[in-house]
Amino acid sequence: MDIFIFSVLTNFIYFCSGSLFISDKKYDYHSQFYVYFIGVIIISFFSIILNFVTPLTPLINSFVYCVIIVAFIIKKKFILKKKNLSFLLISSFITFLLIIFSTVNRPDAGLYHLPYTAIINENKIIFGLSNIHFRFGHVSILQYLSAINNNYLFLENGISIPLASIISFFFIYFFYDIWKVIKEKNIINLGNFFSLFIVIYIAFKITRYSEFGNDAVAHLCFFYLIHYLLKNKIKKINLNKILYISVFAFINKSTLGIVFIAPVVIFFFKYGLKIKKTFHLLFCFPALILYLWLLKNIIVSGCAIYPMKITCVEKLPWTNVKEIINISTLSEAWSKAWPDRTIQNISMEEFNQDFNWLNTWSKKHLKHILNIIIPFMVVLLIITILIKIKTKNIATKNNQVLDNRIFLPLIISGSGFFAFFLIFPLYRYGYSYIITLISLLFILTIKDRISIKKNLVIFKFVFVICCFVVITKQGIKIFNNYKNPAWPNIYTLDPSGNIYTKTKISINDKFIYYLGDKGDSLCMYSRSPCTTYPVKKNIVYKKKYTYKMLTIN
Repeated sequence: MDIFIFSVLTNFIYFCSGSLFISDKKYDYHSQFYVYFIGVIIISFFSIILNFVTPLTPLINSFVYCVIIVAFIIKKKFILKKKNLSFLLISSFITFLLIIFSTVNRPDAGLYHLPYTAIINENKIIFGLSNIHFRFGHVSILQYLSAINNNYLFLENGISIPLASIISFFFIYFFYDIWKVIKEKNIINLGNFFSLFIVIYIAFKITRYSEFGNDAVAHLCFFYLIHYLLKNKIKKINLNKILYISVFAFINKSTLGIVFIAPVVIFFFKYGLKIKKTFHLLFCFPALILYLWLLKNIIVSGCAIYPMKITCVEKLPWTNVKEIINISTLSEAWSKAWPDRTIQNISMEEFNQDFNWLNTWSKKHLKHILNIIIPFMVVLLIITILIKIKTKNIATKNNQVLDNRIFLPLIISGSGFFAFFLIFPLYRYGYSYIITLISLLFILTIKDRISIKKNLVIFKFVFVICCFVVITKQGIKIFNNYKNPAWPNIYTLDPSGNIYTKTKISINDKFIYYLGDKGDSLCMYSRSPCTTYPVKKNIVYKKKYTYKMLTIN
């Protein structure tokens, strides 16, 4: 029961935060979603700002949440409409179902998600932190959102809630889009069909908390961006909203940087090269969030986007250029199935070039990708065939507006797909590109039948089946694990539940860090900073004013 109560309170905080920054007179679930979405972004933003000057301790976090609630009560006089309350309760129930009897993401949660969250809770920003563990150079904004949810009421269990909360908001957004079509029997548009296909994918692959990691939120955010583009004419698109979505997707997953094609194209389409408008774009609030995130990255790793050498400031004393190049090469090679290579006498650099990796990659990663997308494509193919059969001889005239709306999403997803394939072809790095491109191509095959009302039958059937699948999966999880602890175990992945003591090590006899070298060899949520690798001997600790710095000797 405490999971549900804490989920309600966490989601309510997001609602309060969003309500303070945007005023929306509409109360449908799409509008409600945007309030929560902005609330999440605002709290994330202030989490980073606070961590520049202080650790996000339970005291600080409790104070921040109290300020948000008091400000909301003063501004809104604690008025909650019926739709406000229903969205809050439904999203909280979904959050509860996703969390209860689940495990954390393996092994990334133990390697760097939870350890970085612990660092934020115990330390203000550390210069050169990636020199302890390279994965600290490419964390997600989710680690900050998790860290600020550790307060005197939720305690450390609170860090498990934000991930499930955000996923629940996206669930409601896409399922509601289908429900709205069914209930109101409106003319079906491109966005509705895209939602239909995304809901199918959600029911198929995005239902397990333990598999979300830092990826699911970013990819769902990409789906949200595409849906918004399909739903609106370019002239009516809110550029600020596109920027919020793009920035949030990027600061969750840097491999989704292709999203910035959307705001750039829309800006030039609407405003051209007007200096005043360009100035406003460069200094709008979403852009400031992006700059703050890039600054945080430079402080932590020396690179705006780690480990892209071109984005690194090499003159900084904590920038380890040699290690950055090595990690960049290593990351690309592993995404291309380097450990499974058949040619042993080849360097990583050679492996990454000239498609030397293609044969090895196709035997492992391609099989994994096909195992996921072929069933998805089969379902979409069946739906497409049914639509063509049911609407035979009643296809509407090709709509030029539909063509225009789908053009930009096709460019974005297509560009993302090729970047994914050529640079980082690991499914979880770019599956939203693949799923979006497949969905749009299937939509193109029925573009002259989109708005026909006979399609409502398919919407009803898919909605019921997908709801059933999602609920059934959660029910099976609860039934199989009801004897386990209700909360995800953030302290160990050991099957026996043992929590292993970390080895305490010092740098220069002044800076203490912990090494996860026993049992499961993972740091999890423990004393910080913690790493799974011994820190190299050329790392030197310095202190500048009140800030800790890990520099290169």
